[in-house]
Amino acid sequence: MTTTIEGAVAVAMDAIGDDPDYAAARDALAEASTALVSGTTAEVQWYLERALHLIDDTCPI
Repeated sequence: MTTTIEGAVAVAMDAIGDDPDYAAARDALAEASTALVSGTTAEVQWYLERALHLIDDTCPI
């Protein structure tokens, strides 16, 4: 079970892999990872929400 934001981002990145349809979501997840280290919690939240929307737009389940 993933218990950290970093772990959740890693799981999401692994799940979408190199699929070109998810390139924008992958970029948003990478930005969230960067923001975890050198940004604010608001930035992390924005990038994670952006990634979720992009993933949902690509594959709505």
